[in-house]
Amino acid sequence: MANPPDTPALPNRSTFRQRLLLTLGSALVVALAVLAALIWLGAYAWFNHTAHQVLRAETEHVLAQVVGPDGALRADAYAWNEPHHLFHGEHVDPFFLQVFNAEGELVRASENIESFSDNAYPSQLVDEPTPPGRSYAPLRTLQVEDTRLYYMVRPIRNGEGTQIGTVQLARRDPGLQQLHQRLAFGLGGGLLVVLTGLGALIWWVAGRVLRPLETITAATRTISADALGTRITIPDEADRETAQLAATLNTLLERLETAFDEMRRFTASAAHELKTPLTVLQGHVDVTLRRPREADDYRDTLRLARRKIGHLIAMVQGLLTLARIDQSPQPAPDAEADLAQLVRSEAPTFRDTAAKRDLEFVINAPESVPVAGAPEMLREVVTNLLDNAVKYTQQGRIEVAVRVHDDETAALVVSDTGVGMTEDEQAQATDRFFRAASMHATQVDGSGLGLSLVDPIVRWHGGTLHIESAPERGTTVTVHLPRLPEASAS
Repeated sequence: MANPPDTPALPNRSTFRQRLLLTLGSALVVALAVLAALIWLGAYAWFNHTAHQVLRAETEHVLAQVVGPDGALRADAYAWNEPHHLFHGEHVDPFFLQVFNAEGELVRASENIESFSDNAYPSQLVDEPTPPGRSYAPLRTLQVEDTRLYYMVRPIRNGEGTQIGTVQLARRDPGLQQLHQRLAFGLGGGLLVVLTGLGALIWWVAGRVLRPLETITAATRTISADALGTRITIPDEADRETAQLAATLNTLLERLETAFDEMRRFTASAAHELKTPLTVLQGHVDVTLRRPREADDYRDTLRLARRKIGHLIAMVQGLLTLARIDQSPQPAPDAEADLAQLVRSEAPTFRDTAAKRDLEFVINAPESVPVAGAPEMLREVVTNLLDNAVKYTQQGRIEVAVRVHDDETAALVVSDTGVGMTEDEQAQATDRFFRAASMHATQVDGSGLGLSLVDPIVRWHGGTLHIESAPERGTTVTVHLPRLPEASAS
C-alpha cells in the first residue's frame, strides 16, 4: 500500500508479521524437524532392536542345546521338528536354521530351507559372526528368490570357550525398511501440515497483536502542527506495552502542543516587543522630519533613537542568550566565578542611576564568595536583577547582599521597595516577555526578558531562584548557587 502524502518514504523493510513469521517459523521448523528426526531415529532403533531380540532369543535357545556335556558339537540334540523350522508359510513365522562345524562345513539345516529351489538358499556362511551389542544396528539381510530375510551369525563355544561351530539363523524380513520409509514420509508430511498450520496461526495472531498498533499509527498520521490537541485513543484490545506506547505518544503530543504554544506566544510577544520601540522611533523620526527644526530638537530625537536602539539591542542580546541556553544538551558549567566580585564590579553603574533618583543603594558582600559557574552568564544574572530593582523602584531603598549559607551554597539577594507584584504575577514572572500590570503603569521601558533570562541561567548552574513580593511593598529576589570550597578558589 502506498504511503500517505505526509508520510516519508521508508526503506524496503519487511513487516513485523513477516519478521515474526520468519524468526518464529524458522525456530519452529528447526525444533519440529529435530523432534521428527528424534522420533524417526527412536522408532528405527526400537524396530531394529526388537527384530534382533527375536533372532537373539532363538539363537540362544539353539546354542543351549547343541553343545554336549563333553563339550562336543551335537547338532541333532536340538529340536529340529518345531513347526517354525519345518514350514515356510508366513503364518508360522519360519526360522531358517543352519549349524556349521568348526571348519565351516554345514552339519545340519532346518527342513523349511528345502522349500526353496535347489541352491537358492546358501549352504555356507554368508557373513562373519554378528558382533555383540549391535541390537540397534541395521539388519543384515539377504534375498532368497522372492523372499527377503534378515539373519544372525553366532559362534558355538564349549565350556572352555573354544569355538566348535557356528549357528546361522534367518527370519523373514518384517518389512522394516519399508516401515522406516513410510514413517519418514509420514513424519515429513505431518511436519509440513503442522508447520503450515502454525504459520497461518502465527500470521493470524500477529495480525491481532498489530491491529491496535495499526490503529495508533493511523491516528498518528492524522496529527499535524495545526491539530496537536488531538489525542490517540487507546484501543480496548491493546496489550499493556501497546497501551504504554499510546500513552507515551499522548504525553509527547502534550509536550509538543505546549512547546508550539510557547513558540507561538514567544513569536507574538517578540514581534510586539520589537514593533513597539520601532513604531515609537519611526513616529519621532517622522515628526522630526516634517519641518525644519532647531538643533536641540534633533538632539532630542537622536537621544530617543539611541535609547530605543539600546533597548532593541538589549532585547536581541537577551533572545540570543535564551537561544544559547535552550540548546540541548547543555554541559554543566565547569568554570569558577567570584559572586562578590561580580556584584562589586557591576554595582557602580546602577548606584549612579539610583543616586540620580534619590534612591539609597546598599551593598553587603564579603571579600570573596567563589561559586561554580560561568562568569559571563552569572554577570547576566547580576545585571538583570540590579536593573529590575532600579527601574521599578520609585523611592526608598535597594539592597544587594551576597551571603554564604553553608559550605555548599552561596546566595545573592536583591531587595527593593518598588512597585512589587501580586501572587499571580509572581507565578508568571519568569515567563518570556511577561510584564506585570504595575510595571506597565510605571511607564518604564522593559522587554520582559530579565527574569526569564535569570531563571534558566540559575537552573543551568544547578541553583534556585526564589521571588518574594507584594504590591507597593517591594520585591526580594534570592538566588542560591553551588559554592566552591575556599581551597578550590585559592
